[in-house]
Amino acid sequence: MNKLFSLIKVNLNHDMNIFKIHTKKNTKLNKIIIPLILTLYLMFIVGTYATKLISILKPLHLEFIILTLFATAISFITLMEGIYKSGTLLFNCKDDDLMFSLPIKKRTILFVRIFKFYIFEFMYNSLFLLPAIIVYAYYMQPNWTYYLISVIALFILPIIPIVISCFIGFFLTSISSKFKKKNIVQTIFTMTLLLIIMYMSYNMKTFTNNIVSQATNINDILIKIYYPVGKYISLVNSFNIKDLLEYIFFHLIIFFISIFILGKLYFKINSSSKKTIIRHEAKPYKIKQNKKITAFIKKEINRFITTPVFITNAGFGLVLFIAICILGTIKFNSIAASILITSKNLTLKQIEDKVPLILFAAICFTSLMTSITSCMISLENKSFNILKSLPLKSIEIVIYKVAAAIIIMIPCILIGDTIIFIKFSFNWITILLLLISSIILPIVSSLIGITVNLKYPKLDATNDTEVVKQSLSSMISVFIGLGLVGITGILIMKMIDFNINNYIIILLINILYSIICFGLWIYLKKTCDKSINNINS
Repeated sequence: MNKLFSLIKVNLNHDMNIFKIHTKKNTKLNKIIIPLILTLYLMFIVGTYATKLISILKPLHLEFIILTLFATAISFITLMEGIYKSGTLLFNCKDDDLMFSLPIKKRTILFVRIFKFYIFEFMYNSLFLLPAIIVYAYYMQPNWTYYLISVIALFILPIIPIVISCFIGFFLTSISSKFKKKNIVQTIFTMTLLLIIMYMSYNMKTFTNNIVSQATNINDILIKIYYPVGKYISLVNSFNIKDLLEYIFFHLIIFFISIFILGKLYFKINSSSKKTIIRHEAKPYKIKQNKKITAFIKKEINRFITTPVFITNAGFGLVLFIAICILGTIKFNSIAASILITSKNLTLKQIEDKVPLILFAAICFTSLMTSITSCMISLENKSFNILKSLPLKSIEIVIYKVAAAIIIMIPCILIGDTIIFIKFSFNWITILLLLISSIILPIVSSLIGITVNLKYPKLDATNDTEVVKQSLSSMISVFIGLGLVGITGILIMKMIDFNINNYIIILLINILYSIICFGLWIYLKKTCDKSINNINS
């Protein structure tokens, strides 16, 4: 037992320190204030939405639905994240050789890694569910049992999604390990599965209606859809100590049984995922020499393509953008009909007129929320000093990494643009401005990401997931992107209120982002030498 606790402590201290910042000056600002500000900022946004929602639900006496929506949403997000995180969190970790050489059972190592995964998801979920719990308490003034149940629910709700995602991760890793290009195959499987889940979510309305027609009350509906959330709401509405204990033990039993089952297969699958399939082919050996910029960009793109969690996290938004563009062209009439039902003041012609702005907003969201460069420095890991020793200027390293990200992002966005252009008749000015947006916005996103990653690198991660999903630079980049998306949305709405033409709106915002792009470039030119010299792996 002491070994287990020691192992958990070491892993949490080293791997789960999401806000660990490597700078020469580890001030209180870096260690405490920045993470605290980001946390409070996110919780304030979530709390604001929860307040607006409960103010609508309270007159209908349906206040508890706010808990249902938030609990279900974070469970779904945990499942989605876990599907592509579990593979790299559990397999091919950089500390495998050390861990497997210790006198510890393989099942114990698996437990520690899944527990680490659970702790992070608990922290992440709390940022979203805790504000909803507080808002509900403020409006409803419940008794003490509500607080007890809600605290327990914070710990309980991540368990089932994590268990399901771990089994899926095991399955995907097991299948992909049989192929030569293991990482690429795993990425394809993961992306396909996520798209299927998104499609099922889009068509969930029919499924839900079937349940509603058979259910006697809303609590019955929730239990039939998803037991953890349904039971939580049931306990909030009617507390029963027996039901609470049943709720706790059910999840604990599921968790430990899953550990036992997965432990039987873990070492075998982890070993097979490390095997290299060699096919002997009699081919002449050629040495191909590339230019410096070509070689470096190819290296960055290859790292992106062969890192499942990286391509899934950063690339899924690009794939989803294309899928939404396709769906928008095929299902436009039905989508427009749904909008007309909810907004009776609009006409079909008005909706069609706003399609360029809708596409522009989608380009903004996709570009600014796809931050590839926010972890490119950190993914160098211990080899960063080798990178610094190459005959490259600091600004060249930055340019090549940004160029690789742009080469990945821009073609995907242009594919989505082309699909919309074929379906709808835009004038040539609007098409030109949208194409410019599809170039400027990915550049801005890439410059923001590399700037933040130079400031807050994480070079001691034991797996790629910690860099891509659990590093401060990734979090800050997402928050900056989210803030810019919000500001852009506000500007668009304000200009629509003043009846400004679509292409004028797009032009003005393009000018704004061009200024931001120029400012970021000037800043990087002045600071990248110092930033790179200060980073030590």
